[in-house]
Amino acid sequence: MKAAIIGGGVIGGGWAARFLLNGWDVAVFDRDPAAEAKLAVVLANARRSMPALYDRHLPAEGQLSFQSDLATAVADADWVQESVPERLELKHKLLGQLSELAPAAAVIGSSTSGFKPSVLNAQGARAIVAHPFNPVYLLPLVELVGEPANTARAAEILRSIGMFPLTLAREIEAHIAD
Repeated sequence: MKAAIIGGGVIGGGWAARFLLNGWDVAVFDRDPAAEAKLAVVLANARRSMPALYDRHLPAEGQLSFQSDLATAVADADWVQESVPERLELKHKLLGQLSELAPAAAVIGSSTSGFKPSVLNAQGARAIVAHPFNPVYLLPLVELVGEPANTARAAEILRSIGMFPLTLAREIEAHIAD
């Protein structure tokens, strides 16, 4: 299984750690020249703390790669997580690109903390809101909002990496927790 993490800051780095330490291969796309160093800190914290959260051994870590090309990052991905700054024009552009480049079967989640899926997808994207609690590798709750078949598939995947999805039946103007 492969996850593509778009934006390797605090939230994206947490997603990368959660997937990687649960055996998934992870491709990170982030134009920040310091992204690898920042993610290394998050991973070190996750490697110290995550094993204590499970009542079983974690699987062997997946392979981590950093990609400079968005298409390469999302190629063959089962999950694509967008975690870029909360600027709607940026999210519209990026989610449109991800919807074109990612495999049709891939879940495209947005870590947005303020936009509803209908707003994110207003220009034809196919994303769901997958709003995590922070830090993602420690707190296993994630709110899912979007098209029911997509959120159901997302919930199944997230449960497989030790998360507890909270699926909303409809969009609301805020988050239910966090």
